[in-house]
Amino acid sequence: MCERTIPPIVCLSLLIGATTLSLAAGGAREDRRPNIVLIMADDMGYSDLGCYGGEIETPNLDRLAAGGLRFSQFYNCALCGPTRASLMTGLYNQQVGIRQWTGTLNDRCATIVELLKAAGYSTLLVGRLEGITADDWRDPERVAQHADHFFGTCPRPGEPAGAGNYFKPIRNSRFVLDGKPYELPPTATFYKTDLFTDHAVKFIDEAVARKKPFLLYAAYSAPHWPLHAKPDDIAKYRRMYAETGWDKLRQDRRRRLIELGLIGEKCRLTPRDARAPAWEEAEHTAWEAERMAVYAAQIDCLDQNIGRLLETVRRAGVERNTLVLFLSDNGASDQAYRVIDQPGRTWRLDGTPTRCGNDPSIMPGGADTFVTYGPPWANVSNTPFRQYKATCFEGGIAAPLIAYWPEGIEQKGRIAHQPAHLIDIMPTCLELAGTAYPERFRGRSLLPLEGASLVPIFQGGRRDDHEVLCWNVAGSRAVRMGRWKLVAAKGKPWELYDLQADRSEMDNLADNQPDRVREMSEVYARWAKRVGIAPSS
Repeated sequence: MCERTIPPIVCLSLLIGATTLSLAAGGAREDRRPNIVLIMADDMGYSDLGCYGGEIETPNLDRLAAGGLRFSQFYNCALCGPTRASLMTGLYNQQVGIRQWTGTLNDRCATIVELLKAAGYSTLLVGRLEGITADDWRDPERVAQHADHFFGTCPRPGEPAGAGNYFKPIRNSRFVLDGKPYELPPTATFYKTDLFTDHAVKFIDEAVARKKPFLLYAAYSAPHWPLHAKPDDIAKYRRMYAETGWDKLRQDRRRRLIELGLIGEKCRLTPRDARAPAWEEAEHTAWEAERMAVYAAQIDCLDQNIGRLLETVRRAGVERNTLVLFLSDNGASDQAYRVIDQPGRTWRLDGTPTRCGNDPSIMPGGADTFVTYGPPWANVSNTPFRQYKATCFEGGIAAPLIAYWPEGIEQKGRIAHQPAHLIDIMPTCLELAGTAYPERFRGRSLLPLEGASLVPIFQGGRRDDHEVLCWNVAGSRAVRMGRWKLVAAKGKPWELYDLQADRSEMDNLADNQPDRVREMSEVYARWAKRVGIAPSS
């Protein structure tokens, strides 16, 4: 029986198509359900990619956008753990027990990985995997229940995974392969983004050889701090950022976003962050430019690795029937460095001390440094929006979403302006896999899905808009209803914005429309109660 989140006619046709097996060469039976590749960047801003108005070279993602679909109003959960939980379950993160940056899922949900494996997919995972399941990914038997293969980092609750060294294995970011420790000597030479892709390529080749559809979830660390990148990638950007600076970059990005049709001309550029001087007045501009150059190099390398994944899919002859979805877990981060070395302990396993701090004496990029790019450049990454990661303003929750599927997406290069959310990914994957969302799974009673499939948008049509979308993270909160958004910073009163006229949230209309504020705040309160948020939160 088709679930309520999947249109019955579409669901029926997919179920028939999924169970109709055609004879392939040599008499083998071929499952024609689409492969699904979910790629997540970490702490990447709305306008960093070339196809979203940025100056960073991202030819592979740009090609996906040109041959597929871009969403202009796609939303995440503003923080790593909540986003990953929502993506994997089709539920709000609060419903599944993930309220901050880490944690484990409760027993009221199932993941895309579990459900697609049960539906006959090969399930392949690489990268950051904390917070997506209650099981221990260091146990081979438990891993096998969910995935055919997993390679990556899976810290225990309370361990900060995002701050791992890109060049060296460290205590809180050691690698795991199929539930067993994957040991690299302290002197091993690697770059983490490349290493994740090395394993993903092997996993894809194996899955294709088995003639089964596959789900690959590639949760990369890039471009999350620390600023670590390969010298050749950094060199491509050093001069450009030194000559341009953050003020002109923000203006240029906004102009290109308008030209691309991702935002309207009414969408103004928010003021420069008060913590940043005008570029002409900034000190240590060579160091400042290097910070952004390393950040850009991290994204450049990520794009190169996405190119490797795409080439693997093309070489295997399955590109036309593979859906690729690319997104970011939250907006860019304005955070300063975190002191992770403690007396008697060192960050790297080989005992080499780490030079920590956003200090002009520490040039970023190398394995022995821990530097972030700070508010000035995060302000650029989130152009034209307000605020950053861990807030519910557009700069914290608005993300790029690229969808590429040659057989399934009509009107190539189109921009979809309908609002969408992470909770929509699960029902989309289930529809494409021709499987229903169960009420019970492996002895667990599941909460009903919150999202709705994106397939009608892929097919060139529309779907019913979400009547309400809500957020709560790190004390910040928001509710969106149609063109209206009510949002509040931690400990601050509600602000009201008309996103159709003011996507950059600059004209607070709360005082002028108290009835709308009251109505929307009541909707938020009912949602908060339903998902288990305390009234004072």
